[in-house]
Order: sequence, then C-alpha cells, then structure tokens
Amino acid sequence: MSFRSRVLDALDIKKDHVRIPVYQTFLNPDDGVDPIISGDDENVKFLEDESGNLSVSSYKPYAVSKCLKSQVIGPNSRKERLEILGFVVGDDPGAAKQLPDADNRWLIGSNIPSTLPKYTGIHYLGGLYDSTNVKLANMRKSAVKDESLQTLYHGGHIPGESSLQQHTHTDWPSRVAQQAILLNENPMADSLYYHKTQIRFLLTGIDDVGGQTSGDNASNHRGTVRMLVLRPRTPAVRTRVDGTSGEFILNHDFLPNWDTQLFYDKGKQLGGKMDKDSWPHTSALTFSGGTGQNTTNPALYNAQPLSASQHSSEVVTYGLKYAENPDRHVDISTTSSTFGHMKPSYHEPGATIGDTERHMIKHELTPTDLLMSKINKQKYAVLHDQVFTLDSLHHGAAAQHIAHVSIPYNKKVKFAGRKQQGITHELSNHTLDEPMNMSSRPIILFLSYNQKISASVEGWTAISEC
Repeated sequence: MSFRSRVLDALDIKKDHVRIPVYQTFLNPDDGVDPIISGDDENVKFLEDESGNLSVSSYKPYAVSKCLKSQVIGPNSRKERLEILGFVVGDDPGAAKQLPDADNRWLIGSNIPSTLPKYTGIHYLGGLYDSTNVKLANMRKSAVKDESLQTLYHGGHIPGESSLQQHTHTDWPSRVAQQAILLNENPMADSLYYHKTQIRFLLTGIDDVGGQTSGDNASNHRGTVRMLVLRPRTPAVRTRVDGTSGEFILNHDFLPNWDTQLFYDKGKQLGGKMDKDSWPHTSALTFSGGTGQNTTNPALYNAQPLSASQHSSEVVTYGLKYAENPDRHVDISTTSSTFGHMKPSYHEPGATIGDTERHMIKHELTPTDLLMSKINKQKYAVLHDQVFTLDSLHHGAAAQHIAHVSIPYNKKVKFAGRKQQGITHELSNHTLDEPMNMSSRPIILFLSYNQKISASVEGWTAISEC
C-alpha cells in the first residue's frame, strides 16, 4: 500500500480506483510473408479473416517482430539480421516526432484506410485512458454520470411525457465560460491520480534457425534480445515578458526526434560505417588534366573529394535507420518558440526542403552496431535496459522469456473538462480525454539479433480518484 493510500485510509477518505487494461491483440503481417525482409519499404499484407477482409477477427493474441536490417557477414551468404518489436503505451497522439512510427488500430467498415501503412513492428499498447469505461468516467469530476451510477434518477413515466426524466447531481458547471473560469482558477479541478503501468510480456523465439541459410546456424541457436523501456525527455520551457508589447514569450528546445536522436555512441563517427558518403583520409579523385589520384602534388593528394567528408570526424546522434545531419541550422526566427535552438533534421533523403532544413542521413550501421548502441540519455530516459537470450531451436525454459515491466507515474494527471456542444455556449456530455500533462509516453522496445520473436501481452494501468 502506498503512502497516499495509507493517509486516505487513516482519514477515512474513500477514493474509487480502476485498472485500465492494455491491448492484448494486435494486427500482424500475413503468415505467408517472408520473415526475413532485407529492405525497409516493402508493403506487407496483414492477416485477414475468412472473407479476406480486415476485421476484429484479424487481431491476433500476439505481436511479431519485423526485420529491421539484414546483411551478409561472411562466406556462403551468411547473414546477420536485427528484428524489432516495440510498444508505445497509450493510443495514437498524432504527429509526435519523439515517438516511433507505430501501427494504429483499425476496426471494420469505414475505419479501415484505403491504403494500409507498412508494418513497422511497433504497436500502440493503449492502457492510458479508456473513453468507454463507465467507472473511469464516474471518477472524473467533469463527467456526466452514467444512468447506472446516478444517485438521483426518476425511473418512471410522468403523465403526459413519453420519455424518462433523468437528473445527475454534480458540482461541475454546464456552460463553457464557467468551465474555463474553473479550470483557470484550479487547473487540477478535473484530474485523476495515475499510479503505474504494469505489463507482462511472454516472448518466444519463432525461427527455425537450423532450417534457414540466412541465420547463424553454425555456432549456437540462442538469439540475443535487448529489452529497452524508454521515456522521451520533455525540454524545459522558459518564459519572459516583452516589455513593449506586454506579451509572454515562450522558449524551449525541440522535442526528441526518434528517427535520429535515439542513440549516441562516441565510438561511431561519420567517417566509417555510419555515413557511406564520408571518407576519412581520402586522396583527391580528380585533378586537372585527368582522373585518378594526384600523386605528384602533395597538396592535392590529401584533398577531400566528397563534400560530406569534411564531417568525417563528427560524432552525431542516430536512430534505427537514420543519423543526424552534422550540418544543422540554429532557429534564428525571433518569433519562434524554439529561437536559439538547433533544428533537428526531420526530412528523409531526397525530400524537397527549404534552405534552412536538412535531410537525415541513412546510416550504414550493422545489426550488431544497433544492438549494442548506447541510448542518448539527454533525449530519452532509460527506465530499463536488459539483455537475455532465447533458444528458438530447442524447447524448454530457454525457448521463452517472461519480461515484467513496471512504469511508475505517481502523479496527478489533469484533463480539460467536457467538450463544447456545437456552436452553443453549453457543454456536451462528452469529456476531453487526452491527458494535458503527460507528454512523455513510455516506449517498450525489443531488439532481437538473428531471431524472429513473438510476444503475448497482458497488463494494466492503475488509476484512482483525486
């Protein structure tokens, strides 16, 4: 029992609580898809029901990893590969660069987009809020109570009336202006207390390594798996007041960029496997009068032939596919909230961008490099980092691994009350369910070396009334 619970019990104050379960079924690639895909942009087919359509039955009680990178490492086309399987706690928050590109959830009918996105191996896990949970809504100060939980309810017919009369007793205002005043005076007026998210993963190696020519079937059959539990760091926000206009000016750094700022390893420079266009210690490839190395002119012999080679000694942050561009720009727009901070490179190679933007670099790091890379702790907080092995060839204890993940919050999470009813000044019965002070969504990431893995998931988030 927590200290908060003991204090409330001592004061004889009863607070309702609920556990919101995480998703336990996920969309997966079709069983017929080759599990070893060497490229990054293949369109994979999702599992379908008996009619060949995506529906609720297409969600299976497991999630499988996706091959992130595969490459030849020796004779007889021996390969090594890195599989990725990840989960983002909560639902899709929209365009969030600090989170990985996770697969959204679709149901039947019009909710299925005409073109399904590519399978990324990363899923939204849910579990932060459930808009359909009646008990959770009853714990919100702003919510209109469900009929089954109302304390005052007229269940019979009134003469001359054909409908039931309902009455919910609540202290929450019914008009938009009154709600705005209340939330301005007390931002925590509509809040819930979040304790922790508890998740359990049952991981299983599902490759028949001995029957594949691309796997490491020569040495041992235990694939190494690295489990990471991360949270994006939210930059500090500083405020000042313009003495002329009297307006408040905000200033803050950019949020972390998952694509290029996940890892930072001082042992990896651009002039190596990271950037194929950066060549350290190269000689001139062209000279006046011909091509080739100019061995007669010492000054030109050490000239750099490629424009990217001037950054060969740089150590930059990088992600699973891309690295940060070393030639970045500072935001010099005085009206921007990120004024004075270095702009991350968001754009993929080849995209049309402006003069002040930069493309990401598609790095050439190997699966081993990525598996052993250090997390960039200035941008991502590491809650857990563990390495274990799975034996996909044999049976028994070594073939499976149970991973327990506990993500603490222990904070009041505030909400913005109820939604406005159309263009009127009245509030509707629907609440705004996006947390206002929980910008950092936890990420659980599994990196598997030379082995495809499957995960069965169960868990919940503990929430109580404030």
